This record gives sequence, C-alpha cells and structure tokens, in this order.
Amino acid sequence: MELSDILSFIRTNTDWLYVVIYQNKLFFIDYWSFVHFFSGALLPVVLANLKIKRFYLISILILVFYEVLEISLIYLAFNLFRPETIKDQFTDIFIGTIGVFIISSVKNRIDLSEFRGKRNNYFYALISSMIIAFIWVGFYQYKYNIEILNTKGLNIWAFLQWFIGLFSICLLYQKLKSDFFRKEILLSALYAMYLLMLIIVELIGYEILGIKEINHPNSSPLIFDLIHGTKTMHIFYLISPFITILLYKGIKYLFYNFFISNSSAQIRTQSVLFETINQTD
Repeated sequence: MELSDILSFIRTNTDWLYVVIYQNKLFFIDYWSFVHFFSGALLPVVLANLKIKRFYLISILILVFYEVLEISLIYLAFNLFRPETIKDQFTDIFIGTIGVFIISSVKNRIDLSEFRGKRNNYFYALISSMIIAFIWVGFYQYKYNIEILNTKGLNIWAFLQWFIGLFSICLLYQKLKSDFFRKEILLSALYAMYLLMLIIVELIGYEILGIKEINHPNSSPLIFDLIHGTKTMHIFYLISPFITILLYKGIKYLFYNFFISNSSAQIRTQSVLFETINQTD
C-alpha cells in the first residue's frame, strides 16, 4: 500500500468529523471538538503515568503543536486534513484546554476516602464505552431506512445503542469478576450474554420494527439472517466485547494511578495527624 493510499484512507474515514454541529462568529464546534476535548482530558492522565512532570503544561503544548502540525501537513500538500480557518484552530485548542482544566479540577477535588467506590467503575465504563462507540459508529457511517433515525456525521441512534451495550458489558464484567475464579469462564459467560443481547436487539429491530441499515449495499448476514453488514462490521461485532474490556481495564489503571498520585500530600498530612493523635493519647 502506497503513502497516497494510506492518506486517502485516513481522509475518507475522518470526513464525518468535520460535520458542523454549531458555529457563530467566534466559535466553531464539529465532531473534531469531541476528539480534542477527550484528548485534553486524557493527555495529563497518560503523561502522569509516564512520570512526566508538568503534565498539564505539556498537554496544552501538545494540543497547540498538533494544530501547528496540521497546518504544516496542509502546507506541504499532504491531503490528510481539510483546510481550517483560524477560528477552527482556536476552538480546537480552547476545547482541548477545557478538557485539561476539567481533569485537573477533578483530580484536585476527588475524595480519596470514596475513591475505590462503585461510582468510579461507572466513570471508567462511561469513558471506555463512549470512546469505542464514538469511533466505531463514526467510522462505519450507519444509515437507516427510517429517516428519523439518521443524523449527519455521527448516527446518534446507532451511537446510543452501542454506548448502552458496551457500558453494560463493562459493568457486567466488573460485577461478575468476583463470581468466577477463572478468567476464561468469566469471559465466556460474558461473551455468551453479549451474543444473546445482540441477537435479541437485532431481532427486534430488523424483523419486528423493520429497521434496516442501507448505507452498505453489499451487506450480508452474520447469523440467522440477522446482523447485516460488511466483513469489517462482522469482525468488529464479534470482537467488540474484548476490545471494550481491554480499554476499560486500561482506563481504570491509568486513572487510578493518576488520581492516587494526588494523594501523596494528603496521605503524609493524615499520617502526621494520626501520629500526633497517638502521641497525645
């Protein structure tokens, strides 16, 4: 595969990110904005895990550098990104920086006494399922025979279905972990639940409600004359639970280390306090 083919593939499969959601004279929001926001929120987490100091400042610098790189690639005639205005680039950096400040605020205000609670698992599941659903639905470009279910750029109907399904997988995995002694049995049971849920949803949507995906004319069924789509779609449907669990575990690990690093000063303060109390007693 030549470089031109690779660039063309990337450009074709990222066109949906340029769909405008809202704009005015100063501000511009498209689906790239969500990418920049999550990048801004995740960069400090990754950099902190790599033991890099001043990870907030470096995260913002990376966001700015990306915009400079994007302009450079356009200037060098690499047909990878669409040309953007100054307003677009300012918005991208601004929204990415918001992500940095939000994760910074959460880190500084998190209650460490409740850190290992169930709420954190919901947070990890939310992030993981949202990322995978966003990337997959945007890439596959679902379009249905019922017009009300279609939205430009990202199909919200398909996104919500995938988000809810993958979110459920993460929570089921976390809930069932303690019930199975062997990981193979756990994953097999979870996969069986996923396939059953997938077949039921497809049966209701395709056979009962008559909802059909029409953007891929050469679609074929995966099983039981259900789950019509391309080979790429079939592969993703079969492996998506494992991808989701891997990302969930990765997100959980990264955020745990990130948030717990905030506790160093608090732990030292608490230790001194406890020692003082014990000496007083």
